[in-house]
Amino acid sequence: MDLTLSESKKRGEMELQHFSHHHPLLFIQHQSVADKAALCFGCEELVVGPSYGCNGCMYYLHKRCAELELTPHLNHPFHPHHLLTLLPKSAYHCTWKCDFCQRSSSGFVYHCGPCNFNLHINCALLQSSIAPNFPTSLHQHPLFFSQDHNDEVNRDCSGCMKPLFGPIYYCSDCYPSDKCFFILHKQCAEVPLEINHRYDRRKHPLTLLPKRPTHLHNCSCYLCKIKWEGFVYSCSFCKIELPLDDFFSPQTITTANHEHSWTLLSRQRSFVCDFCGTTGDCSHYICAICDLLVHKNCISLPRNILITRHHHVISHSYSLQQQDELCRICYEEVDTRYGSYHCPASGCNYIAHVHCATNKAVWDGKSIPEDYDERSMEALDESINWITDVVEEMSFGEITVTVEIKHAYHDHNLRLTFSGEMNDDGQCDGCMRTVSTPFYSCEQCKFFLHKECAELPRNKRHPFHKHLLTLTKSNTNFYASCSACGRLHHGFSYKCNDGDCRQFFECDIRCILLSDTLEHPSHEHSLFLVHNFSANCNACRRKSDPWNMAYRCTKRCDFTLDLECATLPLTARYKHDRHPLTLTCFDDFDPSQHYCDLCEYERDPNDWFYYCAECDNTLHSGCAFGDLPFLKIGSNLDKSFFGKHPHPFTIVKTIWDCPPCKICGEVCNGQALQCKESECNFSVHWKCSFKPLRF
Repeated sequence: MDLTLSESKKRGEMELQHFSHHHPLLFIQHQSVADKAALCFGCEELVVGPSYGCNGCMYYLHKRCAELELTPHLNHPFHPHHLLTLLPKSAYHCTWKCDFCQRSSSGFVYHCGPCNFNLHINCALLQSSIAPNFPTSLHQHPLFFSQDHNDEVNRDCSGCMKPLFGPIYYCSDCYPSDKCFFILHKQCAEVPLEINHRYDRRKHPLTLLPKRPTHLHNCSCYLCKIKWEGFVYSCSFCKIELPLDDFFSPQTITTANHEHSWTLLSRQRSFVCDFCGTTGDCSHYICAICDLLVHKNCISLPRNILITRHHHVISHSYSLQQQDELCRICYEEVDTRYGSYHCPASGCNYIAHVHCATNKAVWDGKSIPEDYDERSMEALDESINWITDVVEEMSFGEITVTVEIKHAYHDHNLRLTFSGEMNDDGQCDGCMRTVSTPFYSCEQCKFFLHKECAELPRNKRHPFHKHLLTLTKSNTNFYASCSACGRLHHGFSYKCNDGDCRQFFECDIRCILLSDTLEHPSHEHSLFLVHNFSANCNACRRKSDPWNMAYRCTKRCDFTLDLECATLPLTARYKHDRHPLTLTCFDDFDPSQHYCDLCEYERDPNDWFYYCAECDNTLHSGCAFGDLPFLKIGSNLDKSFFGKHPHPFTIVKTIWDCPPCKICGEVCNGQALQCKESECNFSVHWKCSFKPLRF
């Protein structure tokens, strides 16, 4: 791929012409996130140290990412049927997912257009070789061996169903043909095909199978209860089945968390684990001195952890002398005769099930040391914002107000406005909502920030994600998608920059203001946050994807809100109404009134809507805010997002004299896209913009 280095004789500065950006990139010897927040557009990590950048476009690359020797076309074993083409970003979406490691990204990508196949550059550069003599009884295709995948692969081993680490074997044929993956730890790929095990007292050999044998539909054995899908050692005569995790179990285990050794019981029997309170009948360990029976995995439970749902460190205990209480994560009862996590802070009664507190969605997997100082860490994470300088302050009695500031995400000074009427089209460049007082604004350009948005912390912990999140600002030539609600947005967002994170997480400001519980006027009970939950939303009746978040009723009513509906504003404005319209969750109107006054289409009475009782105006929730409510009006979107159209589109908002859409012919009422080039000069709905244009 073309890279050109040149020296500017006048300035004596090194420049790089990189394939990913149309301007030369200037070499920056020392870039610190404390001076200017910047993300590398190649790997999407924070830029610290040497880098290349275009300050006018806020486009930056780590020096190591900018100088990678990447071939423009690649014949890769992960996708052997077509050449992969190197692109600075996905050809179809701002955010894409790597088809090998499953991490989301918007950085550099090796892409196959006909198959819509994408590879991170790190995955594309993995070194591998064909593994000889792998048993065909376990997998029908040849496997490749990789000594070091740099923890890039965000998958579980197909044999033991545990997260991948270290050397791996993988199949490059399964995904293109069967849309499935087959990847193994090195130790799981090299286990014997037959073993003799202490569980089988008849001394029959156990045979390794790629999946457990078929059981009756009402079977309640251990493997059926946990829906085991990996390799299993089986004896069909003795009805014994042993997953790989049990095969690797040692006879004794010693840990720092318990003063005595744990001994493996060689017989399968049903029991309740004293450390987590759930049942089991396989691979359990005993401490005879303390009279404790525990799962193998529970032996290593950390004493202290920090989760996203509570601001204090919580501690594990396997017996609490108190009444049973509700788990503050799932809101079901905790049996305090068995293990749980609780808050030891004075006056705090927070408690959670072990399996809730250690869920990957709420815990980062790290143990907290006994000498952890909560107060200093909270101050470090949440008290510092991106206001880099206070230019002027004013005193009102005993109150001091900052009236002029410098902010890291704008080049000019910003001045505070306390009161006054605002144009409805004015947008806060942080949260992208309509500007309201108090706010900071730039006297030289149309840049606005609500006071609360200007003071947002640089770093924040949040119930939506297990890692620390960092406040960033999007480039208005592109758009981002909120990982919580799915809406497209410009402006500020909080991103995860943890190098070990298995997912791309970015949360807009509207969603970051939510918590793990919600009081909503649509329901009489409190709601609580759930991860990886699929159900029909009571507001829009759409079924969410199984990896999404939602709010459920703490009293177990059949009530669910997805994040998009949970963040709907309680009021909205309509051009023909001088009053605000109120979000209405129940419709007892006459069927003849089930119409939207803006689009004039019929309204489903089961869906939420906006209503003005004084003027009798009713709007679909979508019509009230349009297709692109949180993209910056007037910004130009890169032409590469819109198929083969040669020009960029400008985001416009039309209220009166609305033009027709070039594709569907209906009026573009509200936000739309417009090509302002003289030979085009047309408007198009967002939903129509990806369809072929007709001239």
